Amino acid sequence: MNKEELLRSFLEDDTMIENGYLKKDEAQNFKWTDRPNDKLICVLREVIMGESNKDSNNVIERKINQHFNNQL
Repeated sequence: MNKEELLRSFLEDDTMIENGYLKKDEAQNFKWTDRPNDKLICVLREVIMGESNKDSNNVIERKINQHFNNQL
């Protein structure tokens, strides 16, 4: 499973759709290169990218924290 398929599988989860992060059709058509407006989707992308790059958990955590700090 590539990064885009993995992200899409998270986005198509019923919990994501029920909580209003994305509509069902948006989740199915979401591309890795799309710019998400939601912080949770950005975090999911960071985690998937870090895992595929074999980054340590500390590195992934630091990248997520940097993302949130840049949002302020």
